[in-house]
Amino acid sequence: MKPVVMYTDKRYIRKLKSKNKLKAIEELAVVFRESTACDNVDELISALKEREQIMSTGIGFGIAIPHARISSVKEMVFAVGISKNGIDFDSIDSKPVNLIILVAAGERQHKEYLKLLSSIMSILKKEMVKERIIQSGTPEEIITILQEQE
Repeated sequence: MKPVVMYTDKRYIRKLKSKNKLKAIEELAVVFRESTACDNVDELISALKEREQIMSTGIGFGIAIPHARISSVKEMVFAVGISKNGIDFDSIDSKPVNLIILVAAGERQHKEYLKLLSSIMSILKKEMVKERIIQSGTPEEIITILQEQE
């Protein structure tokens, strides 16, 4: 598998304005509108929201990982959203989410998709790394932090 940082781009990193989890997911997913990664961002948003309504992707520790596999995603990618104030994500630990990693994959990318999710979790379980990402000032800083983890 390619290094995790190869699946994102500084254009896919945002400081979030939304205070609601579904709005935050939408705010983050639209970063793919200007990319070749997804042919139908509205379909992606819909799939992500459906997934979220079935079960929260708030995994605890201030992290949420909304994700979807749909045919209109042409290349597996992820976006990073940061909320300094936190967003209620109905997380397992009931704590607000400060870091959202939104993963989009094609329908046939099951194995790679699971590997990417696993790699992202390995990085984020390091408290210092997670905090550095949340406190970062620029998308470029986050890219550097991810590169350091390889």
